[in-house]
Amino acid sequence: MSFATIFAAIGRGLVLLAGAMVVPAAVALGFEEYPQVLTFLVAAALTSFVGGGLAIATRGTAQDASKREGFLLAVLLWLLLPFFAALPLYFSPSFASPTDAYFEAVSGLTTTGATVLVDFASAPRSVLFWRAMVGWIGGLSTIVFALALLSLYGIGGMQLYRSAMPRGERDALMPRLVEGVRSVWKIYLGLTLACTAALWVSGMPPFEALTHAFSTLSTTGFGNHAGSVAAFANPAVEIVLIVFMLAAALNFTLHWAALHGAPGAYVRDPELRLLAVLGLAALAATYLAVGLSEPGGPWQTTLRHLLFTVVSVMTTTGFAAADASAWPLFVPAVLLALVLVGGSTGSTAGGLKLMRMLLFLKQAGRELARLPHPHGVVRIRYGERVVPDAAMVAAWSFFFFFVVALAGLAGVLALAGLEFRGALTMAAAALSNAGPVAGIIDPAGGGYAPLGAAAKWALCLAMVLGRLELLALLVLVRRSFWRR
Repeated sequence: MSFATIFAAIGRGLVLLAGAMVVPAAVALGFEEYPQVLTFLVAAALTSFVGGGLAIATRGTAQDASKREGFLLAVLLWLLLPFFAALPLYFSPSFASPTDAYFEAVSGLTTTGATVLVDFASAPRSVLFWRAMVGWIGGLSTIVFALALLSLYGIGGMQLYRSAMPRGERDALMPRLVEGVRSVWKIYLGLTLACTAALWVSGMPPFEALTHAFSTLSTTGFGNHAGSVAAFANPAVEIVLIVFMLAAALNFTLHWAALHGAPGAYVRDPELRLLAVLGLAALAATYLAVGLSEPGGPWQTTLRHLLFTVVSVMTTTGFAAADASAWPLFVPAVLLALVLVGGSTGSTAGGLKLMRMLLFLKQAGRELARLPHPHGVVRIRYGERVVPDAAMVAAWSFFFFFVVALAGLAGVLALAGLEFRGALTMAAAALSNAGPVAGIIDPAGGGYAPLGAAAKWALCLAMVLGRLELLALLVLVRRSFWRR
């Protein structure tokens, strides 16, 4: 294993992160937040110094990474980059401790969106911009990670994920990363700008429109107000966000195919069809439950709020447009199931992923079809492909470890003093990279800020585990991984 190759890649990542810090420094200058200007510039200098030092020290090493190096690099990037992304937050008056600053940075880079920020009104705008931008960077990294690494190495059944995008040499990681960035960034940026413009036209101020577009396309769900999207009380804004949350939770190869003359890819995509079925079923079930508990209420407003909430939760974004505390218990139960399923592969959404759920449903259908013919051969198909047994085993292995991690994290949070509902909700939100959803499912939970340091560090690990699809990190603890 070439650690020099890994350190070289980390160095380049830190240099890019340092360059990104210049943008919020300019925002701070524009809003006359002069202490934050200095904070961001000093953080950028420190980050570029470390990153540049690593790049110089490893100059001349091989640029490509092996399979083992790719796994280790992915884990280290999602653990180390937040330390540097947290520097401007730590020196901001809005975050009380290094733990809080690191928690916020991990939450952003993993597109989880869990926040310990309480006083939004007094937070510097440049800090709000930076946390949204960190989430946006994390969203782009997530798509490229799925495109270049997960599908190449078949993590959790992802060998079924085949992209029409150019990805470089089949078995070379770095060319795939480069081609992945080239293929995705224009689509990602274009959708972000379109979302910003639509929100602005809908009545959001420009700063709010841009930061919310960052959080929407990355499915981070970071907001600038304690009441999230409900603070705007604007149906037009909610409609725009619904459209772009769905766009962010779809496989980005579908957007690429549509832009290259194949819009029919949307209709043929199995995940999109399952997303539509689950979404409509959840909307109908929750609307019926709320209607029975609140007869005679304004049905148009209720339907709009439930539609927004269902889309927000199933895309793992977590924006809130209504007070969920008055809804019957059945509604948060449905929402919990939706957030665990999550969005599509190759998207910025988290969760188990629709592809795996579709495989489980198809396997259940196969077993039912075999009941009258126990020795019959019934193949499972995903789209036009026959699903190999290895892919099914990998998908079930992922599901098993996901459930184990969920139970373990909920237990840790319960030991930290949380009630069962709050512990389970926060554990599910962290592993599904859907932090704000915890406040929707458990409105009385109190949020992440009051948690102790141990609980916050456990949630940080869970967020990284969820973003790395669990098995990518579990590979590292196997003894065979470290053998030559």
